[in-house]
Amino acid sequence: MNLHQYCRKLVLLIVCLLSALPVYAGGGGWVIMPLGLMLGGSMLLILILTKAKQSNILAFITMGMVMGMVARNMASTPQALETLYPGIFSVLSGFQQIGIVLIFFMAGLQFNISDITKRPGLILLNGIIYLGFSLFVFYEMADQFAGSTSFSASIFFALCLTIPSGMFVTAALAERNAEKTLYGHIVTGIAALSTLFAVILLAKLEASRSLSKLSSEQLVLNLWLTEELLLLVMGLLVLSRFVLKPVTRYLLRSSELLFIGNLGYCMGVAALCGYLGISPEAGAFFAGISVGAVPYRLDVIAKVGPLKLFGYILFFLTLGVEIVSLGASHFTKNAGLISILSLMVILLKPMISLFAGYTSKLKGYSDFMVGTTINQCSEISLIIALLAWEGGIFSAELFSITVAVILISFIISAIGHVVQERMYHWVEPPLRWLHSYKSSKEFSEQFKFVLKKHVVLIAFNEVTAEIADYFKGMNERVLLVEGDPEIVKHFKDHHASNIVPLYTNIKDESVWNEYCFDQAKIVISCNSKTLDYNCDLANYLKEFSVPFLAMADSEEDVLELYKAGAHYVLHSDFLAAKAFREIFSQEIDQSAETAFYDKGMTHLKDTRKIRDDLGAIFKLV
Repeated sequence: MNLHQYCRKLVLLIVCLLSALPVYAGGGGWVIMPLGLMLGGSMLLILILTKAKQSNILAFITMGMVMGMVARNMASTPQALETLYPGIFSVLSGFQQIGIVLIFFMAGLQFNISDITKRPGLILLNGIIYLGFSLFVFYEMADQFAGSTSFSASIFFALCLTIPSGMFVTAALAERNAEKTLYGHIVTGIAALSTLFAVILLAKLEASRSLSKLSSEQLVLNLWLTEELLLLVMGLLVLSRFVLKPVTRYLLRSSELLFIGNLGYCMGVAALCGYLGISPEAGAFFAGISVGAVPYRLDVIAKVGPLKLFGYILFFLTLGVEIVSLGASHFTKNAGLISILSLMVILLKPMISLFAGYTSKLKGYSDFMVGTTINQCSEISLIIALLAWEGGIFSAELFSITVAVILISFIISAIGHVVQERMYHWVEPPLRWLHSYKSSKEFSEQFKFVLKKHVVLIAFNEVTAEIADYFKGMNERVLLVEGDPEIVKHFKDHHASNIVPLYTNIKDESVWNEYCFDQAKIVISCNSKTLDYNCDLANYLKEFSVPFLAMADSEEDVLELYKAGAHYVLHSDFLAAKAFREIFSQEIDQSAETAFYDKGMTHLKDTRKIRDDLGAIFKLV
């Protein structure tokens, strides 16, 4: 962020504070002035945290804690503070409840079932193993060391430490432009699956508040009896199909109407759920899902997106105040346990993920990236912990431990995401040992494939399919180096194809020697997301005069690859522009009825052919 932007932020802060003065002078300043100062301070902290690659959540919590400490200095007891500022606790509680409901509503609105169904086999297997082992380990930690006194406290403690943050996952994937990679699909699916699981348990939180009177068998049964929740979901989906769709289409005419309409719907469903004995937060989440089910989901998200930020501000500022009210002793006397649990969240989750990946036959790189992307707690964990504390399920000590571990995991995980690639190179040798690779001799004997003057294709997509089809016309088989087990399985089962799949980590440089890249006819990398790898491979092949082609997404990447020794770089935008210019020059002078029509129909036919030929893996490329 440059100096000009910093100045603009500072001017905005001053204007906001000056704007608050008339309201302060006219009464009610005990609400407006503290809120204005907290927001202004949060904005300055966000500038610092953004530079440090940390979450904005920490800024809001910090300013809430600062305001809480100021309040404690002004009044020694809550009663004295209430006398000094009448209604302050009611106001804070109201802010907090509104923030929680809005956060869950936006989480539901952004929840996409395709995140789970994109790769159902891999996501469900990895997700279930991850959730099962994590819940078991953290449940035992709560039971044995964290002072939990009931099943419900232990299970909600384990849930808080298990759920990964959708916000952190999204940010980490966006930083590497990895949303559509194999590990990107898996971590997004695990985060969505974990959130859904947490909301289902949260829906029974109201019932869980009186669980101390029940036996353990009745307790488990009560947690899983979700008949009211099922009825709620079914009702909201029916409402979405027959009411929300036409209403949303009408409200899209005005951003103000859409904003107010969705806010009212969210609060109304939350209030109804509270009346029915279901957690209002879970009701808000499923209300968001029902709105997201309408065809205008992306338009709605774009126009009501500020609700999420508003919810974050309200909740995390008030949470900071709540943390101060606990007192420092709860944190200091449990510092050792907090440190151990934080390390377990950061280190144990990747280990569980490695085991899950080994079970689902994921190779080293993808497996490692999954584990190190979800090794933190969630912002929803903080909400669950607070609700459990307010509901009498958590003691003040257990709540303090939970909050401290969650916040520490935020900080360490964010730092780890910056150096993920570097960390992978440190642990690559043991991962190679863990995930056994087929030797070139075994591979050649199994597929009757000669590793000399062979064609090597790295990563599968539409470009790979076209190149493989070209060599099929010459009765020549090609070697496909791929790290996606579902794509490899497809070609192992697809005997009519001339593609011979090699399942390995495509970033493993030992593959170059093992599979004789130096003796290949040509090597083509169709993965445009691995610039450093492609440059290293270009330098390697340059020594043996092997033609190397690679794909790139930007002009800067094109120049880097040519500098490294690539013979030709397939820049998709450049090739598309050149191809379209040729089509344009051929079609522009045709009649209005026929211009571009035949070309369009040919393109449609070719696209359908690619989809039909690739079958189920078409959605993965």
